[in-house]
Amino acid sequence: MMRFEWRPFLERWSGEWADAYDPEHDGLPGAELWRAARWLGREPADEARIAAAETRLGIILPPSLRSFLAVTDGWHRAGSFVWRLAGCEDLDWCGDPHDMRGTWLDGEGDDADEDLVRMAGTWSRSLQLAAESDMVDVLLDPEDVDERGEWAVYTWAPWRASPPERFPSFRHFMEDMYREFHAMASDRPAFANETTTALDERVGQARLAALRGEYETAREALSDAAAFGRPGASRLREQIDALCGTATGAEAGASLADPYVAHEAVPLTCRALSPYGAHREESLTRRYPEEDRPAVAETLRAIEEATYRYRADGVFGQAVETARALARRAQPEAAWRTLAAAVPAWTPRSADHIAPVGLLADPYLGPVLTPERGRALLATPRGPGAVKSALPAVGAAPEDGLGWLAEESPNGFRIVLIAGVEPSEVPRRLAAGDATVRPALTVGDAWRPHPGGEPWENRTVARFGAAGDGWAFAHSGRGLDAGGQSRFASPATEASRGTRALTLTYEPNGDPEFPVAFHFSCAENGEHAYGLTVRDGTWTTTGEIPEELAPARLFAGRAESEGLRAALDSIAAHFGVTVSREAVCHGRLDGFETRSWLREPASGEGYAYWTRS
Repeated sequence: MMRFEWRPFLERWSGEWADAYDPEHDGLPGAELWRAARWLGREPADEARIAAAETRLGIILPPSLRSFLAVTDGWHRAGSFVWRLAGCEDLDWCGDPHDMRGTWLDGEGDDADEDLVRMAGTWSRSLQLAAESDMVDVLLDPEDVDERGEWAVYTWAPWRASPPERFPSFRHFMEDMYREFHAMASDRPAFANETTTALDERVGQARLAALRGEYETAREALSDAAAFGRPGASRLREQIDALCGTATGAEAGASLADPYVAHEAVPLTCRALSPYGAHREESLTRRYPEEDRPAVAETLRAIEEATYRYRADGVFGQAVETARALARRAQPEAAWRTLAAAVPAWTPRSADHIAPVGLLADPYLGPVLTPERGRALLATPRGPGAVKSALPAVGAAPEDGLGWLAEESPNGFRIVLIAGVEPSEVPRRLAAGDATVRPALTVGDAWRPHPGGEPWENRTVARFGAAGDGWAFAHSGRGLDAGGQSRFASPATEASRGTRALTLTYEPNGDPEFPVAFHFSCAENGEHAYGLTVRDGTWTTTGEIPEELAPARLFAGRAESEGLRAALDSIAAHFGVTVSREAVCHGRLDGFETRSWLREPASGEGYAYWTRS
């Protein structure tokens, strides 16, 4: 391994610091002398002085620190919070003078985690490199040594409210402090030098690479430039991270006069913040200029109410509208294909906009844009001059059908399938009351046993969409309450007027009095046609069951889960229906409150219910 050349690195750092000198930020005693000399270091330490320090400490210093001392016996302004690094004479063991071990292990007792115990002992066993600082410890750990003999450096400050940060060696620590110096000085007037010029050129090249689809190469360059605080680097990198699923892509506080901020960053920030905190609107809007706050608050409310819609221009904007309609129909794969085909026609809103990250805030399209698909979008050349290319592979198309319900329904399910109707007609046929549609519900949003109605009723919130060619569905991720099974009345019977409708319910009860039950029935033109109910290994039927759906064929000799899967697969194949697993389990769909799944108690029948006070 080549030896690191400290002198050129430290001279560059010193010269850039001198050129950026600001008495308000850098006015420590001696700073004017360092500025005039263009040198933040001291005289080199000769071999005898370094050896004497090692003898006094009883160790051999790690290579990168040893070679550093041979260039400068100490250093001023290591980043912004370490004002002086120790030289040979004042380099010493930390000794844990503030009992940090006790602080970290307080209340842990004998069950303290091994990693926590080791971290807590860092102060007592390490060398202290920070001679003067803003309450920052710089600790060189003799028990964290690599194959080259380098000791890890840990930095910690109580005001950071986080565990110590680790660097593999003293050299890595100093390189990070150099980046910190750049990041803290990047907003100073006329802060420009060879380093910033080279980094800004890399940012420009990375932007073009990202638009060509070379997003991994671009991200590496942007991460380096962002660490130096170069303007625009973080914004570009965060767009890549957002679509890869590793960041929100948010940029809170910039002016909405910037179209990227208004249409991409603000919605993402609102999406990240919306579920948290009673004062979230105030905590968000106060980050923005006063004139922008009403617009930010309006976006936040739209996202919380699932009424926000992402918009774009041109061909891509038209694809967004089509894709949203498909996603609302529970067709996420088709929605993705529509978006992906239009990506080459996408146009940026500003010079540092490289991808349509605002899509992630759309309640219908955000779930469609999974990290895998986000990476495929990033890998597609786009923007002005993009050459249309084949879509990147994003895995095999889903099989769907109905069998997956057996695996994804720990609380049971209810599903109604109606032939020959559009999804928009489903609420009219199945809903209670005025068929009010609730927009963009998650599977968790719809998990409600008794949303309304009379106490004896068993309504549910169901989400709806398309179920293959010529079918629509309504699904609830909760089975019928076991206590009402004797009064079951399928809402699909009424919904089948003028067509055909199917009802499937599954109740995975562990109560011996109400064992697990699966029900399937078919209704035609408002009349029950046939059905079967399976409970505790036995079954009952009504009407003439098609041979391929005969319960003996599906359930005999099979475990409950196997029989359920076989029944669901057979029903899907017989009727040609399919419900998207992705849409139901991970997407957002419109929903409504169904009518009761139980009939009113007859004379002499009783019922019980409970409420929370």
